[in-house]
Amino acid sequence: MIAFRTAAEAAVLNGGASGLYGGKCYSQARVTGNNALQGEGAPVILQATMRAGKNPRSRVFVALVVVCCALNLSSIVAAASQGASSSSELLDQGRKLLEAGKLAEAELVLDRAEKLAPSDSVILSLDAKVKGRLGEYASAVALLKRVIRLTPQSAQAHVDLAIALADSGDLNSALAETATAISIDRALAIAHLNRARILTDMNQDREAHDEFALAARLAPGNPDCYFYWSFGERTQGNFAKETELLRKVVKLQPGNVKAHIKLADSLLDQNRSAEAVAELRIALAIDPDSVQAIYKLSRALRTTDPQESKRLRAQFDRLKAQNPVVDRAKALANQAFHLFTVQDWREAARLFSDAVETCGDCEIESTLHRDLGLTLCRDGQIERGAEELRKALALNPKDRDAAKALEMIRAR
Repeated sequence: MIAFRTAAEAAVLNGGASGLYGGKCYSQARVTGNNALQGEGAPVILQATMRAGKNPRSRVFVALVVVCCALNLSSIVAAASQGASSSSELLDQGRKLLEAGKLAEAELVLDRAEKLAPSDSVILSLDAKVKGRLGEYASAVALLKRVIRLTPQSAQAHVDLAIALADSGDLNSALAETATAISIDRALAIAHLNRARILTDMNQDREAHDEFALAARLAPGNPDCYFYWSFGERTQGNFAKETELLRKVVKLQPGNVKAHIKLADSLLDQNRSAEAVAELRIALAIDPDSVQAIYKLSRALRTTDPQESKRLRAQFDRLKAQNPVVDRAKALANQAFHLFTVQDWREAARLFSDAVETCGDCEIESTLHRDLGLTLCRDGQIERGAEELRKALALNPKDRDAAKALEMIRAR
């Protein structure tokens, strides 16, 4: 049987923001996973994370008291030795997990592969990519510097390092890496694109414009070239150019909701209301629950169609009113944690289960499934606990703690 033990009591986070999830990220994802375990008996702080598809720029206010448990990492190491024996098999597993969006599981597998083949640049690069998407930028940078030492003439390796450095906030070093990549391969579009994005962040708009234009010439079918280029044009008030660029994006990516909304904003700034309304309707057809699109369309229709504007505003208010549901779920989870600390596992599991039911598909659903799963395991209900952990991982593939717990369960 797997042993789950209380490690330390954690503080309650009341009324404050847990942190801003979002912002520009060169490697796509900014939402970080939970704290990685540092050793046997270390406390695991379980924070509420956003479900995939939620607005990455919103703040998540965490009133959920954390559940602490200790995972025996030696069990994980033992399990690894019983799994795939070759680095190539592990690389293949890691690649498939990454393609499936299972980042936390991919990291576990690729870390094992890296230990078996510490000089394999392909494994190191893929592991760095996963860590970057999990928000572990320092680890990603360290891995990619090893790749550079192994393959100093790889332009793509220098681009990858530039991306990790930019995500970590070191723009000057990132810019230098893009220069190195371009010196190796002047026709590498992704190098010019990332150099342009970095220059934009450094407020060097003229130089960024030239790099965006060159990237678009080299890769005319890459929508990112036009999407990120549009940011600089908007900053300079060039709305007509911004519109032109965003129209290219939606042509290449018809399902890009953000691009349709940005295009609508650009059109509204030019008093082209009818075209803007059309773009917002497209955005809502793609994502009927887009709060941003609903709100903007409601405002755009206030004079031309006040009835629909009023209906959309009511829909917007209903979506915003879901917050009390989250508060009730957090309150139940807080009660469950209190019972967890006094080792009343059965009643804690019942309250966590009530919290899951109350939450429905709210923004902390994945965290509640994970906390319920860990509590069930502590109560000896391993199979039920594993089922909840799998649900948590399906909702939040970046949840390292759920991934590690499941790996331990498989190894028992």
